[in-house]
Amino acid sequence: MPPTVRTRNTFAVQLPAGVPLREPGESIPLSPFDAYWVALPPVRRVFLFGPPPGPGIPFAEVVRALACSLERVIPAFHPFAGVLTYSPESRAVSIVLQEGACSVAFVEAEADIKFERLVEEGTEHDEDALLQLVPDIKRDELPAPVMAVQVTEFVGGGVAVGVTVHHAVADGRGLWAFLEMWAAAAGVQGGGRVATSPIPTPLHDRRLVSFRGDEQLTRLFLLQVAPDLPIIRQQNPAAEQGSPLSRRTFTFAAPTVRLPKQRLTVAGTGGGKAPSTFASLAAHGWVSIARAKGFTDDALVFAFFLANCRAHMSPPVPGAYSGNCVAGCLVSLRGSELTGPSGHARAVQAIAEAVTEVKRDPLGDSTNWRSKFAAIPAGRAVILAGSPWFPAYGVDFGFGKPARVELASMNHDGEMVLVAGREAGSVQASVAITQDKMTAFRDMFVLDCTHAMAVTESH
Repeated sequence: MPPTVRTRNTFAVQLPAGVPLREPGESIPLSPFDAYWVALPPVRRVFLFGPPPGPGIPFAEVVRALACSLERVIPAFHPFAGVLTYSPESRAVSIVLQEGACSVAFVEAEADIKFERLVEEGTEHDEDALLQLVPDIKRDELPAPVMAVQVTEFVGGGVAVGVTVHHAVADGRGLWAFLEMWAAAAGVQGGGRVATSPIPTPLHDRRLVSFRGDEQLTRLFLLQVAPDLPIIRQQNPAAEQGSPLSRRTFTFAAPTVRLPKQRLTVAGTGGGKAPSTFASLAAHGWVSIARAKGFTDDALVFAFFLANCRAHMSPPVPGAYSGNCVAGCLVSLRGSELTGPSGHARAVQAIAEAVTEVKRDPLGDSTNWRSKFAAIPAGRAVILAGSPWFPAYGVDFGFGKPARVELASMNHDGEMVLVAGREAGSVQASVAITQDKMTAFRDMFVLDCTHAMAVTESH
């Protein structure tokens, strides 16, 4: 019998009474940055705590601390308790906060999946194991919930905290701000550590990212991604791949993170200035995926990533803004350039130039973001997501650092997700690629140096 996850209980964590709403049924209209994500699958993060016999706290206490602390912080992130709703009158999508009906679904579950297989190095687990540890809020038609939480107890020990958030409500910066605030509150609730520094009060007013022509751009994005609203028909790219995907997670120790930056600096890339951690590792992933796929021809190979625009909007957007404020960056090189001897240097330069352009004009060519991505030939795109600064292993709910943090919603052939690693200065890179290409990718991606680099695998 295959490993399974069984639901024990489901309840709602309500937005507490007294949370000020301007009026009953308040709605938060989507900005263009939000509308871009309306029809894409939600973001699904899973945090694994252990190893067995678990975090040392009875599971009932874990659930109580997480639910009570969620109730404490959800007023600060009240859009997360709303519902993504389509209005046929205005033909707009907004986050609706219906007074007395705002809540986050909270699922208690148990799993007979072996916890060790999800966190130990060099092991494999079932293809859908991570997906079973996060709640499902995917809908093919609006309205749709914004967020849900699942806490799972492993029969043999260990706990998973799964969080699903609709990308139309928050970008990575907003989601990690929520997770940090929730974890800090849970630690206090459970008698654990207290946050060492205050977490800024999140801001949700979409007027903070307004600009001339924003309403027209919102309508354009909605027409492009969901022309049949309220039907959104969320697509799963993995289902269209044909060949099954393999997932592996690579943790680069701090000295290894510095290695590609040093090599590129010595080679003279960037005028002797070391590239950023994101640029160097993203370029390394782009090149490794292209080489593993054998892209040695002169056809273009694309890389897509998101750039935070907060500091570059006019006027600048506060860092505490939790909604989407990211621009899509699409860069390309010929396969022969990317896989050639100077591939890494060329890739870093292309990524750095795209970031520079976003800083100069974050809305440049925004009307073509979606159409340019849709025009990429099948199989020729690499998705570079996340950030080496997202504090994945700093999310401590009161029972220590996670043993493993993963993005369960990786579904693209040629996708790499970066987060800060468990040890200081390290970076974790999770990669999805077709099974027949993973071995070749791994051999190219693992850097040749004397410093240890842990590699874990999952399918």
